[in-house]
Amino acid sequence: MFRIYCVTLPIQINKLTMNYEEMLEAKNASAIKKEKIPFGLFYKKMEGNKYLNNVDLRPELTDNLVFCDDLDKESKQNFEVNHKCQMHFTVNADDGGTYGVTIAQGTFHTFEQLLIDNPAIVARKDFVENTIKDLLEFTEHLHNQGIRHVCYAPSNIFARKSDNAVMLLFHGSAYSNLNDQRLLYEGCEDFLAPEVLGEGTIDERSDIYSIGKFIAHLYLSASVPLELKSVIAKATNENPDKRYQSARQMLKAINRKRNTLKSVITFVAAAAIALLCFGLYFSMLPEQEDIEFVKPAPAQPDDDILSGEIDPITELGKIGKDNIEEEQVDEKKMREYEAKAEQIFRKQFTKEAERIISKVYDNSHLNGSEKQFVTDSRGMMEDLVQTQIKLANEAGLSDAKSQRIASDIIERITNEKKKEMAK
Repeated sequence: MFRIYCVTLPIQINKLTMNYEEMLEAKNASAIKKEKIPFGLFYKKMEGNKYLNNVDLRPELTDNLVFCDDLDKESKQNFEVNHKCQMHFTVNADDGGTYGVTIAQGTFHTFEQLLIDNPAIVARKDFVENTIKDLLEFTEHLHNQGIRHVCYAPSNIFARKSDNAVMLLFHGSAYSNLNDQRLLYEGCEDFLAPEVLGEGTIDERSDIYSIGKFIAHLYLSASVPLELKSVIAKATNENPDKRYQSARQMLKAINRKRNTLKSVITFVAAAAIALLCFGLYFSMLPEQEDIEFVKPAPAQPDDDILSGEIDPITELGKIGKDNIEEEQVDEKKMREYEAKAEQIFRKQFTKEAERIISKVYDNSHLNGSEKQFVTDSRGMMEDLVQTQIKLANEAGLSDAKSQRIASDIIERITNEKKKEMAK
């Protein structure tokens, strides 16, 4: 029995040891998740006691002497780009030549992988807006130093995992000595400007084209917002002269269109609220009672009247010239009185309406909630109705005429306020 234990125990220990090693290898293999980028494979691996970001360059690139020479030059130029969106790297080489680069510490993944893992992130508030803003501002910074990124494919743009901030690594203008740019950007040709693939021409407008393609790619699974459709169309025009001429110009166009859209939405909302206020105003006015008029009796023939005992001259009085002139004078005075009363009412109600409406149509109310604005508008309508009734009684105007005048005044003042809001 003792001999059996002596023989089998080492075998069991050796078997456990192999399983543990295999488990570590499996864990390391799963930790190394490689992402394909135009220049090669990007991944993070353990070296010593820390993880480092690496790019294994494609063999067809490392076998090209022109590329290796340009890569060495860019690695030196790379550290001179002092910007939060720049990823710095050092070249890895051995006796066999250049084989890859090591990137400064950080946790990154490509935008292509980000959109695969979380496609709904495009709908997150400010994600696209911040991405476009950072990309265009960094591009302008590069252009000021004579650098062009050339290819803004999702696989050639990195995102920091902590906050999804935009990061860029290799810049295409450093490799302009290559005869064929397809060697660098295999599989990403759709994101390159036509003149880059054709004549090898690289300038600011070729970057604008590629950025436009990238923005459109962000909305592959969603509809492009209205304010970006025309921007993308202009940026990706086949003719470089018809594109935006700089990153700053493109960013200004996006901001201008967004602000215009917000102003239109604000104006439409204000118009809708104004219509609601008019509806509340007319619904609060007192209803006019229908008056039943007695239908007059049919006129009798003159023969019947004159044949009776009634003397029309005695009963009705003598109708002469003096009576007609007196009636005309009374009608003229009445019209003058009504015109004066209407003038007084119009002046007083305009003043009061201006005061009441200005309480609601101001910055403090418009910046508040819509619910609060509607509540304040309802109170405003009640005040206007009560003011109209009170001033109409004082001026001696009828309800129908005072309502008509008040409605015209309210509409005029409200339109003036809406124009002020639109500005």
